[in-house]
Amino acid sequence: MIGVYDKVRAGLPKKCNPYDYLSASARARMLSNKIITKGRLLQMIHANDLRQAFQILNTADIGVGVNPEDYEHALAQELVKAYGLVRDMTDSLTLFDIFRYKYDGQNIKFVLKSKTVSPAALHSMTDLGTVRKEDIVKGINNDDIPGLPPEISQAIVEARENIASRRDPQKADIIIDKAVLCAMHRISHEYDNRFFQKVVCSLIDIENIRSLVRAKRAGKDSEFLRNLLSLGGYIETDKLIKVFPASMREIAALIRSTRYGYALETGLSVLDTDDTLTTFEKVCDNYMLTFIREANRVVFGIEPILGYILEKENEITSIRLVMAAKMVKSPASAVIERLREHAW
Repeated sequence: MIGVYDKVRAGLPKKCNPYDYLSASARARMLSNKIITKGRLLQMIHANDLRQAFQILNTADIGVGVNPEDYEHALAQELVKAYGLVRDMTDSLTLFDIFRYKYDGQNIKFVLKSKTVSPAALHSMTDLGTVRKEDIVKGINNDDIPGLPPEISQAIVEARENIASRRDPQKADIIIDKAVLCAMHRISHEYDNRFFQKVVCSLIDIENIRSLVRAKRAGKDSEFLRNLLSLGGYIETDKLIKVFPASMREIAALIRSTRYGYALETGLSVLDTDDTLTTFEKVCDNYMLTFIREANRVVFGIEPILGYILEKENEITSIRLVMAAKMVKSPASAVIERLREHAW
């Protein structure tokens, strides 16, 4: 019999037997039923002030005992709890950790910024990564952060060298972000679950499409775009680089020809008129949320568990948007317009 370690060495994918997750799937569905509803979000949006909106949030057992002004901490801890539940349900299956690498990346970028731009950046670090934030601070100083994927560890060295030679924090951010996607792609393909692989490959494509549009809008050159794009998606990066010098209309036409064209149409149709890209960014987010429905169509396996994580991430994003709007007293209509589709 070939063990898991032998399969990895032989380049064989690790099995994710759906029958091993019967109980976990049922529990994930139960947890999904507790996600904030449209009605409760509307109540928060139309609340008189931040405190009242937070009190409504408390009825969903989120942020109880926390000051409303500390809602960011409350939301982060809610997501920490969700990822902890997933690890318990799946016997610490490391496949789900790939969705936490972006938080490791954020923490790494905050530490690098603290050394070049602002020491206060350390206060923005999160507990959501796979590696403790204290270990990242210590590890970057000592060039050793155990527990990170090799892609991210190598990127730290490259980002530090870039900052030392060019003093370019933006370039360092790009290096880390690309390494996160690279690690997600590799690890997702170490398992024999096509749905996981599809989610990650689509995420890479959507991020590349965003980069294409943002770089064009910002007047950057093709070399800048080349450095932004990540490999591993379904769309060849050379196609995006080739169309980059063309008009925004031709860029939109290329995107329409991909598997994402129909889903992104609302955003593509206003690229020439939407100064803020708000609609485009929203439809990109909404596309990734379609995987929640797809995951929930699977009766049992790791898919419903991933669906729960995607729903929970979206719930926290939606709540954060509402609470931030309450802080600056934005009108309800503006908040509703910006909320992602699956919040409704």
